Amino acid sequence: MITATFRGTGQLNGPININKTIEIDDVTAKNLGGQNRDDVKRAILSVHFPGVKINPRQIGVEIKRGHSKKEDYNDLTGFLKSNSPKKTFSFTNILTWIIFFPIKLAWWILKSIWHNNHMDGKWR
Repeated sequence: MITATFRGTGQLNGPININKTIEIDDVTAKNLGGQNRDDVKRAILSVHFPGVKINPRQIGVEIKRGHSKKEDYNDLTGFLKSNSPKKTFSFTNILTWIIFFPIKLAWWILKSIWHNNHMDGKWR
C-alpha cells in the first residue's frame, strides 16, 4: 500500500486548506515524482476538491510505502500476527529466575503476613 499526503492551499472564495491522504498505486506514485507531476497533482486534487483553483507548485506531496492493516491478520485464524520475536530460554534467563524467585517468594510471604496482622492501624 502506498499513501500520498497532499498539503498546501488552494483558492475558492478565499484560501482553502488542503490536507488529504489517499491510497495510490505504483504507477501514480511514480508519476507524482516524474516529469508530469504538476498535471498528476492537479488531476488528483480536482477530484477531491472540485472547483478549487490549485497551483501545483504550492502543494507538497509526501509519499509513504507501507503495508495495510489487512496484511497484519493471519489468513486462517483472523488473529493479529505478532511482530515481536519469540523469546527463547537461555542460560542467563534460567539463572536469573533461580536467583530472584526465592527473593520474590519471601517478599510475597512477608507482605501477606503484614497485611493479615495489621489492619486499620491495629495489630490483631
